[in-house]
Amino acid sequence: MVASATAAANAGSGQLTRGAGSIPAATATTRATFKDSLQAASDDDLSDAILVGRLVGARRPTEADFERVRRAREIMIALRPLLDLPERHRGRRALAERIGEALGCGWQHVYRLAEKARDGGLIAIARMGMRADRGQARVVVSAPWMVWAEDAARATGLDVAQLAERMVQAVRAAWVGGAPSARQAWLTATAAVGRVLHEMGAPSDLVARLLSLPCPRRFVEAEGQQFRVAGRARRDAKGIYDRNLTPVKRTAAGLMPGDLVCGDISPLDIPVARPDGSTAYARMISWHDVATNWLWIDLFLCEKGEGVRREHVAASFARMCEQAPFGAPKRLYLDNGSEYKWEELLFAWAQLAELTGQRFRADEAALLPESGRVVRSIPFHPRGKRIEGQFGNLGRWLGWWLGYVGGNRMAKKVASLGKAPVVSDYEAVRQWLAATLADYHATPQGGEHMGGLSPQQKIDRALDAGWKPMRIDRVALMLAFADREVRTVSRGAIQYRGMTWTADFLMGIEGRVEVAYPRIAAPEFEALLVIHRGEVLGVAAPERVFGILDEAGAKEAGRRRQALRLLMAEKVEQAGGALDQAQVAGFRAQMLGLQATLDRASEAAEVVEASGELADMAAAYARARAELSEQAKALMARAKAAKEAEALTRLAFEDEETKAARALGF
Repeated sequence: MVASATAAANAGSGQLTRGAGSIPAATATTRATFKDSLQAASDDDLSDAILVGRLVGARRPTEADFERVRRAREIMIALRPLLDLPERHRGRRALAERIGEALGCGWQHVYRLAEKARDGGLIAIARMGMRADRGQARVVVSAPWMVWAEDAARATGLDVAQLAERMVQAVRAAWVGGAPSARQAWLTATAAVGRVLHEMGAPSDLVARLLSLPCPRRFVEAEGQQFRVAGRARRDAKGIYDRNLTPVKRTAAGLMPGDLVCGDISPLDIPVARPDGSTAYARMISWHDVATNWLWIDLFLCEKGEGVRREHVAASFARMCEQAPFGAPKRLYLDNGSEYKWEELLFAWAQLAELTGQRFRADEAALLPESGRVVRSIPFHPRGKRIEGQFGNLGRWLGWWLGYVGGNRMAKKVASLGKAPVVSDYEAVRQWLAATLADYHATPQGGEHMGGLSPQQKIDRALDAGWKPMRIDRVALMLAFADREVRTVSRGAIQYRGMTWTADFLMGIEGRVEVAYPRIAAPEFEALLVIHRGEVLGVAAPERVFGILDEAGAKEAGRRRQALRLLMAEKVEQAGGALDQAQVAGFRAQMLGLQATLDRASEAAEVVEASGELADMAAAYARARAELSEQAKALMARAKAAKEAEALTRLAFEDEETKAARALGF
């Protein structure tokens, strides 16, 4: 049985097999070797047979192989006339002698070459002189291990094939367990096999001999080719991603500017000084247009103990939509950082689609159309984030700054040994970064989709082809990134978030309105949008407080009075003028037939005659009323006469100033 296992091993390349049916990938020669081995064993042996074989893989051809094939072709060309002659032709030997002279051999060797060429062709000639077992292992593990295995087989009752299977499995398990080298894999594997054999009753000296065997590096490395990757996958996901995962090639050649924009945040590796004197590294909120490699970067200097927040990302996105040459993106590819894990950001995306009349698409479901969808990158997979590569290119430009420390903060680049890195002025760095980005955008770039063009040239070509950047109105951006509530307008002002917000148009509004406060941390977006019935009426600003003796306050009061008059005049004009009630008075009664109703009531009235006593009372009331009317008239006449006399007396004695004031109407 050992002989059959060894024969099987000589036919393969280190893969254990159990039984004849376990080698579907073996070659015909290997199958035949296994078949012969099985036939040589008895039926009882076949039930417990463990065959160890090595499957020969493809060997890379060497220069010697190419030379051997070239020589075989020359021989075949020389032998062609001899092969074409009949077997017993009279001139056959003479021809063989001439061929032998050309090849440098005797005519007998020419006959042997012709026989090989007739049976096997060019391949048979090329393989002359090669070992039949070339590339095949002559031992299962190693020669020292084979000596040990024969002794172990007698001591444990296991055959060499079973011991070989245990050894190979232990080596594979060592690689899968994360062995860093072939020697460590061998040490661990021999310890594992020795422990099992010792538990089975193997002598200690036999186990010690196994542990002392030298590492068969070729054997262990051959197994490591197949199983080392599995061990790395259990411990180093980044290493697997970088070294083993086959990348998918993607191209951006068919994209237009703004079709796909990537967003990410990275530190600017230049130490700068905060206003309080402390040192910090500013953060770059970056947006990368994939079609043109254009970078839009907002530099943000965080306060001590703080970082970039979501509202800062929203402000940078809004500025990009307003000012970037590639316009508002049709599709976003975002990082998985907390700054982008913002439900309101996706809601804002949908709001932009609604506010722009669906010109700006906002699809979130995977089954919806591709345009305008927000895409998340796979965590810790920089290969799919093209902006990461642009950060690497930008680093070559940033390296010109004297205080640039590079990405490795633990090994800072400094101008002088033993000194801290140079701390730069933040405003100077910001201006230099803007100028450097301008140079970057005008510099030709490589890459399959850039074709040696600069980002500027890519924009120019797109414009020449009829492309137009899409711009989004600032009010739409503010509404998209906004919190909405209902507030009451009182005296032309709104109370919101502990502040008073005023605007001229609010002086013409009363009642409750909807307000929208943008969640964008930027001074240019500090405002309160006032909405009524879905229409933006205007933008309110925080109330300005004036000093009690400040002339600007008086001027502002006058301006507001003038604004109110103009606003009222505008409202009157919008209404087409004030409605004259006198012109329409009585029209409703006329059209609704009030007079006809009165006439009918009059015609239908029933006259009731008063009794004698009631008639006497009515006559007495009429006489008393007439007497009171005459008395009232007499009293009014006497009061008028007294007033006229008093006026004549005052006019006779008043001075000139009083006369002048009276003439003016006072």
